[in-house]
Amino acid sequence: MTLQKVASIPLPVHRGESGFDHAAVDAASAKLFVAHTANDAVDVIDLAARKYERSISGLTGVAGVWTAGSEPLLFTSNRGEDTASIFRLPLGEELFRVATGSRPNGMAFDPNHKVLLVAGVGNAERHRPPTATLFDVRTGELVRQLELSGRTRWAVYNPYLKAFLVNIARPAQIAVVPLQGPERPADFIEVPASGPHGLEQSPDGRTLYCACDDAKLVTVDLPARKAKVVAELAGPPDVLWMHSRLSQLYVAIGDPGVVQMYRTDSDQLADTLPTAEGAHTLTVDPSRNEVHVFLPDTHEDLVLRALPDPEENR
Repeated sequence: MTLQKVASIPLPVHRGESGFDHAAVDAASAKLFVAHTANDAVDVIDLAARKYERSISGLTGVAGVWTAGSEPLLFTSNRGEDTASIFRLPLGEELFRVATGSRPNGMAFDPNHKVLLVAGVGNAERHRPPTATLFDVRTGELVRQLELSGRTRWAVYNPYLKAFLVNIARPAQIAVVPLQGPERPADFIEVPASGPHGLEQSPDGRTLYCACDDAKLVTVDLPARKAKVVAELAGPPDVLWMHSRLSQLYVAIGDPGVVQMYRTDSDQLADTLPTAEGAHTLTVDPSRNEVHVFLPDTHEDLVLRALPDPEENR
């Protein structure tokens, strides 16, 4: 067993439909931020004390949460109002609220150029296409907006390609979005499984990990542009998070409610831990070797301890 349940942190009760969505940790402030979509808010958790601290409200339909890492910044995608917010940490002062494409969700940050990408799901009923919208986080100004080929999922900034990567559900591919270029992405990575959803990468950016709706985990060797299915998952996955130091990749699966752990050094599924029905989102606190899973029915942050592989200690 490489994951153990160690704590449960009560969070505010849902005020509306839906539940929790994406979450991220800011190491400098030792805070965790989770999108509480049902409450149009981001809940803030004190990681050292393992307790709920407060909520940042007024974020209609907030879905995505991301921290800059190298900068004291927090980003949110506010899906219910087609905006994204940029906050200064640790106090959570809102610097900018910017207009995005339709139904923003996934986000990624380029630390070199200080650019935030916000991926819009699109809205077919209103004839609004999926988009990738890029902003300068220092000024809140629009850098560029591109139309994408299909419904967007999660995104990352890739240091190997020096470009953003955005999962596209259909057709099953990953769009390569450079800082500058044509109005539509010219480069795509084909994914050999349907419904690319969660997206992660190795620290050097040379390997991608893509969790797909048909319960498959795919890896992509970027230098060779070779993609392959490496694992059959317990169900349709959502969020992926990496703990690089432990060579562990965590997959949140809402149905059934489990977290699965994949070892990136041995290329195999190594653990499956029951969580709760509908628990489709998680994040990682690498400094404490903890995984946080958000349980919608009981309004809790379930804290799991991530342990090294026992074989490493022999």
